[in-house]
Parts: sequence; structure tokens; C-alpha cells
Amino acid sequence: MKIYKITLTAIILFMATIAATPQQLIKIRRSEFKIIDEGFKEAWSAVKEGNRLIPEGSGSYREARKNYLKAYRYNPNNPELNYMIGITYLFTDNKYESIKYLKKAFKENPEVAPDVRLMLGRAYHYTLDFDNALLEYSEYLKTLSPKEIVVKKPIVDNYILECRNGKELVSEPKRVVVLNPGPAINTEYDEYSPVITRDEKTMFFTSRRQHTEKSPRNPADNKYFEDIYKTEDKGAGWQQAVRFDPKVNKKKNKANNAAVAISSKNDDLYIYIGKSRAGDIFSSTLKEGKWTKPSPLSNRINTPSRETSLALSSNGKTMYFCSANPKTSFGGSDIYITTQDVNGKWQKPKNIGQMINTKLDEVAVSLSANDSILYFSSKGHKTMGGFDVFFSRLTETGLWTQPENIGYPVNTADDDVFYSVSPDNRYAYYATIRESGLGGKDIYKVIFLGEEKEMIQSNEDIPVLGVLPPFESIFFTMPAKLQLDTSITMKGRITDSENGKSVVAKLELIDPSQSRVIATAISDTGGYYTLKVPEAKQYGAEIVAKGYLLFLDAVDLQGQTYLKDYIKDFQLERVEVGAKVILKNIFFEFGKATLKPESYAELDNVVKLLQNNEGVRLEISGHTDNVGALKTNMKLSEDRAKAVVEYLIGRGIASGRLEYKGYAYTQPIAPNNTEEGRAQNRRVEFKVLSK
Repeated sequence: MKIYKITLTAIILFMATIAATPQQLIKIRRSEFKIIDEGFKEAWSAVKEGNRLIPEGSGSYREARKNYLKAYRYNPNNPELNYMIGITYLFTDNKYESIKYLKKAFKENPEVAPDVRLMLGRAYHYTLDFDNALLEYSEYLKTLSPKEIVVKKPIVDNYILECRNGKELVSEPKRVVVLNPGPAINTEYDEYSPVITRDEKTMFFTSRRQHTEKSPRNPADNKYFEDIYKTEDKGAGWQQAVRFDPKVNKKKNKANNAAVAISSKNDDLYIYIGKSRAGDIFSSTLKEGKWTKPSPLSNRINTPSRETSLALSSNGKTMYFCSANPKTSFGGSDIYITTQDVNGKWQKPKNIGQMINTKLDEVAVSLSANDSILYFSSKGHKTMGGFDVFFSRLTETGLWTQPENIGYPVNTADDDVFYSVSPDNRYAYYATIRESGLGGKDIYKVIFLGEEKEMIQSNEDIPVLGVLPPFESIFFTMPAKLQLDTSITMKGRITDSENGKSVVAKLELIDPSQSRVIATAISDTGGYYTLKVPEAKQYGAEIVAKGYLLFLDAVDLQGQTYLKDYIKDFQLERVEVGAKVILKNIFFEFGKATLKPESYAELDNVVKLLQNNEGVRLEISGHTDNVGALKTNMKLSEDRAKAVVEYLIGRGIASGRLEYKGYAYTQPIAPNNTEEGRAQNRRVEFKVLSK
């Protein structure tokens, strides 16, 4: 019998339910798959390779999907193939795309798989389309036999409850911005468990990326083993992360190491090390500039069960940690507390209690800088799907308050874990899967926008998403918050420009003076959205939706007041083969093909389009005015198109999805006899080649 090394995410994110994953590898029958002789041999080989990879685990799903998509080009209507493609999207990184294939599979054959409606429900659930998810869950329950009802109905009933919770949470979004720090930290593989030093200059985190050509995979899921990585901020943002000290990343290439916490003095790094069936917490100490070999914590903390994350108080004398000790937990993983005695020895841990812990899992614990707020992820409290982040406050009597969901858009219908707030409470980091990700689980930064004209003490921990923590001084009185909400309500509908049908899309309002997102909304299944906007000024609007071109435009709220809602509808154009889009904010050095940094924001929008529509291929084209020789302009336009393609590839887009070409001044869009016309002709655009 094989004994696998257990990863931190395998322990924290393990879904021990029969309804959480597809029931079986659906058989694609050769006789039903074949339609014509031409191309069949190659397509069938791709099907067989995809089928071979699926049983290896989720780490092979993307590679399996590549093969299935090759076969799809030969026969796009095979229901079993569409089901398998949908599954590989659903259980990796693109939940929106899974809907397309699962719906097609169901349309071609409603009995393609016993759980096809459940999987559709999961896909809608993950993408926050709660109404359609509820419909699919309800229809799935009707297909179950009396024997299946006993096992599966409680699981699906919980999904239904999560959808209802989600509708409530999404209807009241919090004033935060959730940003992906980008490829300096995140990759196409899983990144999670960010651990940031108190001076906020160093981040340790865990990744399951491939760091060498010979990096082995964990046979439990066929993903690469966990490693600790390190990145630093020297004033210009996080630098490219590097694999941490091999002495700490202790392994002979076949073990799991994950960063979980660091002391307030930044000299003790706490590490999860996976072992057979469980895992323990170790520590490494910084001595004379070098990290020591990790040593296990006290046996009072580490048990034969699994111990995962921990959080230390600011003075280092109190520890909260997560353990699945069946002798003392209320169910699954619980949060425990232990303190040091006068000799620095950890005392016998105590379960923190049923106010925090439930019969399901509580994981990924962290503390605010002033020790007054406990953050953790749970499946047992009021979640909208999987693990949600919660927080609880320590009262003056030493008890923890009823946990509160930290809210949307921080929490999603997927797993949201490893939440940690900065000492000044301006932002937080955590791990989740979102449509803006680079692939798999990514680390995200949460920026708290706060309330307008609200007094905030910079050295106290005052969560935007909760009420004020207690203060020791009876002479300090916090000023009352303004009762009048003077923000402008902007609402409207997002529809398809061709047929007027509603579109589920993500709308971001951008303040150009600060170059940041100030409000985010996701339209519901009817296409309707609502935003709260702080000031009456001009903003940029960016809308992203699956199967549609990026929408970028200006929204002028000057003269608007909170007394009247501002109504603004948007129409999106579908991604169609042959469609062209001019990239208006691409800048090069004069007479060269060197991109200026001002171009990056526009190019990142193209990255989003390609990430959200994995089947799309683009031609990037360069165009000039008619000043100068044709040969010179042809080379310049091609070099500039190539520079754009190289940038997109550097942001993780596969080279096979991009072509570039220079057209010089052979395709003008304005007369070349005026400076204004020539300026319009000097452009970069993209054309959709296939989808």
C-alpha cells in the first residue's frame, strides 16, 4: 500500500464528500466518437491520452484538457467529451468555461453522466450564479434513488444553503479592492499561505510550482510537492520570488514544506512539514544571518493527528493553532490556544471553544497586530461555498464574539484561506481562486477603502469589515461614524449588444487620478448591477465577461448626488472570429519598438481577455502613418506587434495563442493628410483568429 506525503492544502482543502467531485471517468465510446476518417486517428489518440491522465489526479487535469480540446476540434458534439472538458475546467481554474461544456454535454445527452446536473450546479455556484445553481441542485436531487438520497441529499442541501447565504452576502459588497500581485509571486501552479514580516518587507509563501526539470510530483494528486518561496519589497513592490533556503525547504525532492507563521521579531519561521497521513509544525531560527535546520514544536502541540497553521500573539507568549486531534476537537480541525509558562514552556493546549469551532473544519488561523481580532477560515459557519474567511473579537472578559463572515468580494464560492492583515490594517493577503488569477490558487492583496471622512487611528487594528475592538483606556472615545451615506448609487443592466440578452459580468469603476479600482460589482442573472460610488467625478469603466470582448469606457458622474440613482446600461460585444479591437493606450519610444510602462495597463486587459477565454487566438497587428518608406514602416510595425506579443507571453499567455504582423500604412482608419488622422493610424490592434 502506498503512503503519501500529505500537503498543507490536501489537509486544509480536502473535500471528503462523494458529491464534491465527479463520480467517475465517463467512457467516450470510439464508435460514437468517430464521425469521419480524416483526423480521427489523431483525435482518438488525444482522447486516450486525456483518459490516461485524469486518474493521476487534479495536477494532470490541465494536461488532460489540452488533449481533450484537440479531440474537440474533430468532434465538438460528443456529449461525453464535452462533459470531461467541463470537469477539467471546473476542478482547476476556469469555472466559467466549465459551464459552456457541461451545458453542451447535457443538451446533447441529458443522461451523459449521473451527476451532470450536480456538476452544472457546482459550476454556477462557483461563478456566483446562485439562482441557476439552485435550479440545478434541485433537479439533481430528483434523479437520486432512495438509497442515494440518504448519502447525497445532506451534501446538496448544504450547497443550497451556501447559495442562499451567497445571495445575501453578494448583495452587500464590502468596500475593498482585491488585487492579484502578479507573476512576481503567482504562477500557473498553486500559491498560498502568505507569511509577511512585521516590517512588511519580506513575504514567505508556499508554492507547488516546478522549480527544476526533475521536480517530482506528489502521487496523491500529481501536483508538484510543496516548497517555501521568499520575496522582498525594497520600495518598488514585490520582487521576483525565489525558492527559500534548502536547509529549511528540507527534502530529498519528495516532501512537503509550507510556511505558516513568523515571530514578531522576524527571527522564528514556523513551517508545516507533511508526513504520512498527517503533518506537524516545525520552527527554524535565524542565527547570525542563517536559518537553522527546522525542529518540531513541543509534543503538547504536535500530536499523531494533523497540525497545520498557527498564529502568535505580539509578545510571542500565546499561540493559537489548528489541530484535528479527535480526542479534543468538536469535529474535524479546530483552533486551540496555549501559553508559555515562566520558563518559556508551552502549556497543555485548550480547545478555544464552540463559539469559534464547529463540527466542520476551522483552519488557517491568524491574529491582528494588537491581538484583539482572530481571523480564520471555516466551513462550519455561514459560508457562501467551501471555506470562507471569518473574524471574531476578543472582549474585555476574555471571550471571543460570534464569528462574522468577512464578506464579499473577499469571500467567494470557492475556498478562501490563509487570511492575514497587515499591522497598520491597511490591507490583507490571502489565497483563493478568482477569474483574475494566473492559474490554480493565487495569493491576493485586499485593500481596505474605509469610510469617507472617517477618523482612523493608524496604529490600531480597526477592521473595515467589523466594529471597533475594545480599548483599555476609559478616557478615549472614538468619534461616531457619519450616519448619512452620501455615496452615489450607480445601477443599470449589462446586455449582449446583438440580442439584448442579460450578461453576467464583472464591472470595475476606476479612479484615473489614483489609478485604482474604487468599486466592483458582478451583475446578476438578469444582467443587473449596483455600485456605490464615493465621489461625483469622471471614472473609467472596465467590464469583463466570458465570451465577450473587454469593455472600456468613461463614466461621467459630475453633477450627480446621492439623492438620485445614476442609471447606466452597458452593451457588450461577443468574441467573434474576425472581430478587431484597437488598443488605444499602447505607447512606444519614438521610432522604436520598445514599450513604455504606460502601456502595461492596457495590455493587461488583453491578458484578462485571453485568460477568461482559453480557446481564443489573436493576431496582434502594428500600424503606422504614411510618413517614411514602406519598407521601414513595415519593419517598425511588425517589431512593435512582436513586442506586444512578447509582453503577453511574459504574462503567462501561451505563444501558440498569439500571432503578430506588421501592416505599415496599408490599412488606414483615417485620412493621412492631417496630423489627427495620422495619429489615429499609428496604432496597435488585435483580431480574433479563432475561439
